[in-house]
Amino acid sequence: MEHDFSMPFQVDKLGPNPKKLHITPSDEDLKALAMRFELQSLDELSGQVMLQRLSGKRIECKFEVKATFTQQCVVTFKPISTTLELGFTRLYDESLKADHIEKEVEIDMEATEELDPIIEGVIDLGAAVSEELGLEIDPFPRAEGTDYTEIGIGPDITEEEVQENNPFSVLAKLKK
Repeated sequence: MEHDFSMPFQVDKLGPNPKKLHITPSDEDLKALAMRFELQSLDELSGQVMLQRLSGKRIECKFEVKATFTQQCVVTFKPISTTLELGFTRLYDESLKADHIEKEVEIDMEATEELDPIIEGVIDLGAAVSEELGLEIDPFPRAEGTDYTEIGIGPDITEEEVQENNPFSVLAKLKK
């Protein structure tokens, strides 16, 4: 699978001590991510990740990321500038396989941690950042002053007009 922003890390380069890496996508990566998430622009994406080996096959990655981007308001179509600060942790395990072969798997419902596979000895840190960013971006951004209103009532519609144009009130008039 090809990603918009890839930052591969070879897990065999991680010893027993934690390792800090800086996240710095290229301009092409920023443009590709902006296109993927339907942003007008992705002006900044930066941060750091702290990698630590928990066991021989399990690695914890703690991310601190800042993103600044511009989206279009779904109501006014005006640009909205947003800054997000993300802090998240991913656990990777070499014993997990990323194959698509269907097989029976037992799931421990008590386990709260979700594990990601280490594929061919590599963790794609950029893919993790992209996924988390995509989850945090508001898919229907609204500019200030364009709050949600009650159903059927907008800034130019009064409660009386809603009642008069209600299809049930029209039916009630026909019944009389």
